Amino acid sequence: MNRINLGKISFPPDDATGQAPHLPRDDNVMAFTHELGGVVTLARWERADCCDSIVANGGICWVLSGIIRKCLILESGQRRIIDVMMPGDFFCLQKDDARPFSFEVSTNETVTARIARREFDSLATLQPSLYRFFHERICQTIFRLEDHILVQGRTTSTQKVGSYLSLLCRRLTEQQGTAVVLPMSRYDIADHVGIAVETVSRAITELRRQGVIQLETPRCLVVRDAGKLADGILSDIA
Repeated sequence: MNRINLGKISFPPDDATGQAPHLPRDDNVMAFTHELGGVVTLARWERADCCDSIVANGGICWVLSGIIRKCLILESGQRRIIDVMMPGDFFCLQKDDARPFSFEVSTNETVTARIARREFDSLATLQPSLYRFFHERICQTIFRLEDHILVQGRTTSTQKVGSYLSLLCRRLTEQQGTAVVLPMSRYDIADHVGIAVETVSRAITELRRQGVIQLETPRCLVVRDAGKLADGILSDIA
């Protein structure tokens, strides 16, 4: 972890190979971080770093660039991804979040911001507009987790993967029909949805066969039928 100044944040270029995927910059969160000023601690991370240290003392954190994964390691040793935080997403909202979960960096040039909980508690009185912005982002976090619950509730593996890709693409771009570089591997998708990686690969192949998606590369896809993908109106793997 390297501590940095906000003005020194750089964003990796778009890379269709998936090694450094383009992620949307959230200018509202950047402005929010600027407004908070000196009470915010910034840190830069590289892929595979463990960033449990920034949540260890109860701080509230958010992502400015890159991706953070919130994970749970089961007794069997299997990893389950609980959430995937992209630019603009907040995490460590509970004081004891660091106890059951671990936080892993998924991309190079990841930048996080952190505010101590005591500083955050003072926002409601001293900077109510910033507190309201934070509240709006917390609501977005709840909606995102609710959407993921609906994904896991899909009946078949093809429907689960299709709904998951639909949500992921909507987080990455507002333009339909454009190529989207997936910022996570099929292993990550499997751990997030709760199915085997082989099943994820078969489901993606089936979505391609049905003409719902088009694969430019293994990590780059174009959604051809957004409605069918989102609604889960899909045939399962034969």
